[in-house]
Amino acid sequence: MAWLLAGLGLALLLIGAMAGPPLGGVLLMAGLLSLIVGLAAGAGYQIVSRRARPGHQFHGPSPLILLGLQFVLVNTLSLVLFVIGLPGPDTPIGFFVASVVLLGGYLAVIWLFAVRSGAMTWHDLGLRPMSIGRFLGDVGTGAGVLLLVAFGASIAGGLLARLLDTGPPEVVPTPDTPAEILLVALGAVLLIPIGEELFFRGYAVTAWLHDLGERAALIRSTLFFAFVHIATLTAPTFFEGARQALLVVVVVAPVGYALGWLFLRRGLLASIAGHAAYNGFGILVLILAESLPSRG
Repeated sequence: MAWLLAGLGLALLLIGAMAGPPLGGVLLMAGLLSLIVGLAAGAGYQIVSRRARPGHQFHGPSPLILLGLQFVLVNTLSLVLFVIGLPGPDTPIGFFVASVVLLGGYLAVIWLFAVRSGAMTWHDLGLRPMSIGRFLGDVGTGAGVLLLVAFGASIAGGLLARLLDTGPPEVVPTPDTPAEILLVALGAVLLIPIGEELFFRGYAVTAWLHDLGERAALIRSTLFFAFVHIATLTAPTFFEGARQALLVVVVVAPVGYALGWLFLRRGLLASIAGHAAYNGFGILVLILAESLPSRG
C-alpha cells in the first residue's frame, strides 16, 4: 500500500505538471499528499518489521525513505507559502524562510520516525552534554578541518569547472544590504548545517553504522550526501546538467567524507561547526566576488 500510494503520487505529479491550471495545481497537491502518505506508511512499516532484527542492528526506517519524505514535506509547505505570497528562495528573505522550513522538516521526520518510535534517542544522534573545553575543541576542530577542505575544494572545483566549461548551481541568493547578508548567513551558516548534520550524520551515519560498520557507513553517507546535492542543479540542458552534476559530486564528496569523519571522531557538534565553516567560506567568497569591480 505504501509503494502504491507513492507511485500514485508520482503519477499525479507528472500529470499535474503537464496539465494547465486550475486542474494542474489540484493534481500537483493531490500528488504531493499521496507521496507524503505513501512514504510515511513505508517508514512506519519498516519500523514495525525491523523490530525482529537482532539487537545490534538498526531498527528504524531507511534514511533514503526519510529523506524522500522530508523532501516532499518541505516542498509542499514551500509551495503553500509561495502561493500565499512569500518571496521565492532566490531572494534573501525567501532563502531564510526556506532554511527554517528545511530545518523544521529534518527535525519533524527525525523526531517522529526515529526518536518517538524508539529507534534512536537524541543522545544517539549526537546531542550530548559536554564541558566548555570539549565544546570549544569540537568547534575549533570542525571549523579548522572544513576550512582546509573548503580551500582545496574551491581550487579543484575551479579547475574542473574550466575543464568541463560549466559552473556550480546558484543555490544562495546574492545579498546586497547588511540585513540581507544577515538573513543569508543565518540560513546558510546556522540553520542548514544544523538540519543537514542531524540527518546526514546524526541519523544516516548512525543507522548505517549499526548495519554496515564504520568504513562502509562513512562511504555510503559520503555518496548519499554528494548525490543529494544534485537536486540543486539549474542547468537548462541535459548535457549541461550532466557536466554540472559531475562538478557537484566531485566537490561535495570530499566535504561529505570530512563531515562524516568528524562526526565519527568528534561528534555532531564538530560536524555542524565544520559544515557552518564550509558554508560561511562560500558566502564570504560570494560577497567578495560581488563587491570586486568588474573588468571593462
